[in-house]
Amino acid sequence: MPENRMLSLLEQGDWESDAALIQGLQAWPLYPLLLETYESLQEDALYKSRVHGSGHIHRVLLFAALIAWQEALPEDLVRQLFRAAAYHDVGRTFDGYDLDHGARSAQRLEELTGQTGEALAELQAAVTAHALPDARLEETVHAFHPADFDRAVELTRLLKDADNLDRVRLGDLKVKFLRHESAKNLADFALRLLARDQLWKERGKE
Repeated sequence: MPENRMLSLLEQGDWESDAALIQGLQAWPLYPLLLETYESLQEDALYKSRVHGSGHIHRVLLFAALIAWQEALPEDLVRQLFRAAAYHDVGRTFDGYDLDHGARSAQRLEELTGQTGEALAELQAAVTAHALPDARLEETVHAFHPADFDRAVELTRLLKDADNLDRVRLGDLKVKFLRHESAKNLADFALRLLARDQLWKERGKE
């Protein structure tokens, strides 16, 4: 299996103007959870694509970690966010506009994450809703009957922000529609991360 490029970047990359941001993340007490998520990620389960494949997932996980750190999320919510970010696109069958890929991805979360019961319902709600417009977010989450509705809605919003930040790869990130100030503040970083990730790949550091 190729080395996880994002892990290599975090360990060996020259972050230049973003060095303070990355150093702050690495000092976060929950940073080891990000490394653990990268190391245990079931790469073979990810959708094979240059658009929604492993590169996208690796970047979304980093965005999720940065948002979680800056939002001071509790550990149990961070773990759920990482699970959702890791496998939110496994149900994709093509790269285009597909409102149903979240629901298909949600159907695989039990096998991929080992979660059951309330934790699984929360994950399935967030992953299903991430592919749908915000106008349908709450009704979609409610359909899974999460024990803590507000928390499930927030998990969905966090996932959508982390995912949307990587829309820089498509050239259509709309910052004003991001839901958290911490995410909005990462918009310029998202562009630099994409460029840095592509350069690292071109250098053959797989």
